[in-house]
Amino acid sequence: MINRRRSRLPCEPCGLYPRARYDPDMTELDRLLKSIAEDIGDPSGWGAPVEFRGSLALCALNSAYSLRGSSAAATNVLARYREYSSTADTDSGPDLMEAMDGAGGPADFARDILRNQSKLPGTNRVRPEGIYEGLSRLATLTTAVDTTERLRTSVAAGDTSVKEAWLSVKGFGDLAWSYLIMNAGVGTETKPDVMVQRYIARVLDDGKNLTSARTRNLLQRAAAALNVEPRDLDRAIWLHESPSS
Repeated sequence: MINRRRSRLPCEPCGLYPRARYDPDMTELDRLLKSIAEDIGDPSGWGAPVEFRGSLALCALNSAYSLRGSSAAATNVLARYREYSSTADTDSGPDLMEAMDGAGGPADFARDILRNQSKLPGTNRVRPEGIYEGLSRLATLTTAVDTTERLRTSVAAGDTSVKEAWLSVKGFGDLAWSYLIMNAGVGTETKPDVMVQRYIARVLDDGKNLTSARTRNLLQRAAAALNVEPRDLDRAIWLHESPSS
């Protein structure tokens, strides 16, 4: 079972966490592994990552509604789509697009079916409009990507055109792609969002210099040392930091 946040008393006079965590002889990776062991515990007790292995529709919905949104909002959206579609857990990308068309279009789908009209970050578009556009672009690639199986296959083959198609949607960034493929079952991916970066910045006491690339590298190396998938470690840290956990 994941150990939730335990109280940490700052050291005097530095105001940081206990100095033992920041032994100057320890590498960054050592510090991170030490903190993971103390805060999150043995990997055998970690919860399963969020995954919709058979439904590109659910992956796309969760990807878009997780961007600068609460996990509760994304969960509610998925529940409402499941109410609307009895085959939600196996729906393809085109199935979701067809559902939007049947509701009158992405905007009406957001209002009437999902009952969530929040906008994609940096845009005035409701999230299903971006989802529809992204799924359309995936479906019209030379090798169409319309299911999670085809998405996993393309990622494994290093087909960059799929990522480029998804990221070409205004309002989608690197996190939108990471969410999509992690939800589809790509265990080698991580998504260093605000909470994951916050945790690592605290562990290293170096938030100013912690880039997304550096975070990803540390997560990959720590996962290898722990013999777990990076996605599983990412999720465990996220749960530890989440105020709703």
